[in-house]
Amino acid sequence: MHDYVTWLRDSSPYINSHRERTFVVMLPGDGLEHPNFGNIVHDLVLLHSLGVRLVLVFGSRPQIEARLAARGIEPRVHRGLRITDSAALECVIDAVGHMRIALEARLSMDMAASPMQGARLRVASGNFVT
Repeated sequence: MHDYVTWLRDSSPYINSHRERTFVVMLPGDGLEHPNFGNIVHDLVLLHSLGVRLVLVFGSRPQIEARLAARGIEPRVHRGLRITDSAALECVIDAVGHMRIALEARLSMDMAASPMQGARLRVASGNFVT
């Protein structure tokens, strides 16, 4: 038990120095489908409970590529950048919209099943530019 008390005492300066700070966390598209993703969500909720404001940004490349392949659309690339025509844009919108809803659902569902049950977590999502 002593190790846990020491760990908590040693971490308290970091908790205090990061309270009310904003962390931008990038979640790759592969990470959202990883079996460990539930634990990542619990860690994010824990950071929130420690007073950290979170901005989550997620990637979607594997999901977009899967939708393109499912619809038989060959991705076009020029100098390493994907060219998004109207057919590809439908796949992008589908993939990103699905992932956004799934991420928001995990944030709310995993709260009830975590030690953070009862924590007040507010989620706002959109295409924000500041």
